[in-house]
Amino acid sequence: MATMLRVAVLLGQVAALAFAHVASAQQAPARGGFWYALGIGEGWAQVSCTICKGQQQPGLSAHLRLGGSLSRQVVIAGEGAAWQRNTDGVRQTLASLGAAAYWYPGRRRTPLYLKGGLGFVTHRAEDGTDAITSTGFGPQMGLGYEFAVGRRLFFAPFFNVGWGVWFGSVKFNGAQAINPATVTFAQLGLGLTGRP
Repeated sequence: MATMLRVAVLLGQVAALAFAHVASAQQAPARGGFWYALGIGEGWAQVSCTICKGQQQPGLSAHLRLGGSLSRQVVIAGEGAAWQRNTDGVRQTLASLGAAAYWYPGRRRTPLYLKGGLGFVTHRAEDGTDAITSTGFGPQMGLGYEFAVGRRLFFAPFFNVGWGVWFGSVKFNGAQAINPATVTFAQLGLGLTGRP
């Protein structure tokens, strides 16, 4: 119930931003030079293998991106994301590192962007005695919409998903346990993008 409430609140915030922005916020953002983005929101992680439960687990997530522009419509970035959940004495963490391109479609540099890239995802679950680590490499996708809140500062509701589907493995207390494994990570939240 608490998870559904958090998702409902987050979706409400995204909807409020979408409908309440002022005319100045509709101006297309400049896309020159260096840029950064920070984001926080709800995240879901899942590990699928022959000995894994494969449940989607909600928890707090965040990301950081640093990059530059290739053209008016395309920017690139290196990015990292993290997720955490503690339940029933089990601490779960996930980290993702990757590189992605962000495409702003249209000739007038719309605030909508689509993301595509590649990344490495690792998930760890430990209970103080045993630890299971799952890893994988694979595609990342996402989308977002930037609302100007200043000349070079933008709020951006976003949705990201990444799959560790290639070269996946599961280790139990550091020893190889099974191959292959798939690690899935999704985020829904609000970000802050800056272009100094």
